[in-house]
Amino acid sequence: MSRFVMSRFAVRRRAGVMALVLAGAGLVGACREELDSGAVCSSASVLCPGQSLEIRDTIIDPTLEFDSTYAGFPARGGEVFLPLISRGDTLQVNAVVRFDSLVTFYLPALDTARTITYVDSARIRLILDLTRSQVPDSVTFELYDVDATDDDTATAPIAQSFVPSRRLGQKTFAKAQVVDSVFVPISDLILLKRLRDSTSGKGRLRVGIRARGTGPLSFRIGATEGGQPARLYYRPSADTSARALQVAPASSTPTNRLDVLRDLLDWTVVEKSNLPVYPNTMQIGGVPGRRVYMRFNLPRRITDSTTILRATLRLTQRPYAFGSARDTLIVRPHIVLASPNITDYRRASQLIGLAGLLVTDSIVVTPRDSGQKSLELYPLVRSWGAQASLSSAPPRAVVLISVNEGTLPRMAAFWSANTAGGLRPTMRITYVPRNSAGVP
Repeated sequence: MSRFVMSRFAVRRRAGVMALVLAGAGLVGACREELDSGAVCSSASVLCPGQSLEIRDTIIDPTLEFDSTYAGFPARGGEVFLPLISRGDTLQVNAVVRFDSLVTFYLPALDTARTITYVDSARIRLILDLTRSQVPDSVTFELYDVDATDDDTATAPIAQSFVPSRRLGQKTFAKAQVVDSVFVPISDLILLKRLRDSTSGKGRLRVGIRARGTGPLSFRIGATEGGQPARLYYRPSADTSARALQVAPASSTPTNRLDVLRDLLDWTVVEKSNLPVYPNTMQIGGVPGRRVYMRFNLPRRITDSTTILRATLRLTQRPYAFGSARDTLIVRPHIVLASPNITDYRRASQLIGLAGLLVTDSIVVTPRDSGQKSLELYPLVRSWGAQASLSSAPPRAVVLISVNEGTLPRMAAFWSANTAGGLRPTMRITYVPRNSAGVP
C-alpha cells in the first residue's frame, strides 16, 4: 500500500476516534443535566434529585377520646392454665375441678363387671407450670368439697367452701419436690360415699384446690383448655395388682346450657382479693385479669392526608404497691376488630386481633416502677388513614393486654386520659405532608 493511502486511512481513524469522544462527552453532559434538574423527575418517584423532604414532628395531646379498664379475663372456662396464688391477706386464688362422671363399676381380670364397694389410694394428679413462678420453701396443697350449691353461676358459695370441715385431703411438699406434677391424696371414705350414696350426689365429686406456703406463692396448674387438666385416680379393689381407674373432668349441669356446661369443667375462683385500685389509672394484668380499651382521637388532617413515618404512644406509669421489685409484666397492644356500631366496649375489648397483627411492639414493665413508657403504633396508624374512605371503618382503638393474662398476680398501672396534662397518654407523630416536594 502506498504512503499516501496509509496516511489518508490514519486521518480517517483519528477522526472517528474524536467523533466517539465528543459523542461520549455529550452523553455525560446530558446525564449531569438530568441529575441536576428535577424538571424531568417522574411523578411516580418518591424522591427526586435536587429536591428536599419536609419532615414534621408533632405531639397529640390529648390523644385519647376515652379509656376503660375491664376485669374478669379470661372468661370462666377459657383458662389455659389455672393460677394458684397465696399472698396472705391480700390475694388468695384457687381452682375448681368437676368430676361429675365417676366410674362406679370395674372389671376384674377374667370376671364380669362389678359395682365398686371399696376404694383405695384415691388421689388427684396436678400438672404444674412453674414458668415465672414463686415457690416458697414448702407448699401445702389442700383439696375441698365445693359441691355447695345448685346454682352453677354462683361464685360466693364456692369461695366459702374452703373451710376445714369440707376438706377432702392435703399434702405438704418441700420446694425441691414441687416439679412438673404432684399427686395429692383424697379421703378414700369420702370418695366411696360419693360413689354409693345418692343423697350426697352419687357419681359426682367437685373439688376445690388451694395452695399455701411458708411464704408468698404463685404458680399455675394445667386446665382442660390447655390439654392438661387435673385427673382423679383410685383403685377399686383391695387387690394391689388391680389397676387404678382414671377419671377426667366432666360436668353434668346445667343441662339446658351446653356452652356453660363445658366452661364448668374447671375454672378459677378468687377466694380473697384486696388489691389496691387507684383512681384515674388504667390497670393491666392481675387476677382476675384486667385489660384496657383505648379509643384514639387523632387529627384526620394528619392520619388521612400525610405519610406517617412514626407514631409513638407514650404512657406514664404509676407505681403499683403490690409484689416484689423483681416482678415484671409484658404488655402487648391488640387492634380492635369490632364494628364501630358496637357500643358495649367490654364486648368490643374481646373482639380483637392476635398479638403482632399490625403492631409488633410491646413493653416490659416492673409494677413498682414509674416514668414514661412507649409503644410504636405507626403501622396501625397508617392503616387507619388507608381505611378512612370505608363506609364502615373499624374503630380507631387498641386493647392493652398482659401476656399470660389472668394467671399471674402482677399488675401495672398507667395514668389515664382523665389525668391532667403531663401525665395522661400522648402520641408523637412524625410525618411528611403529601404535597411536600418529592412525595406524590
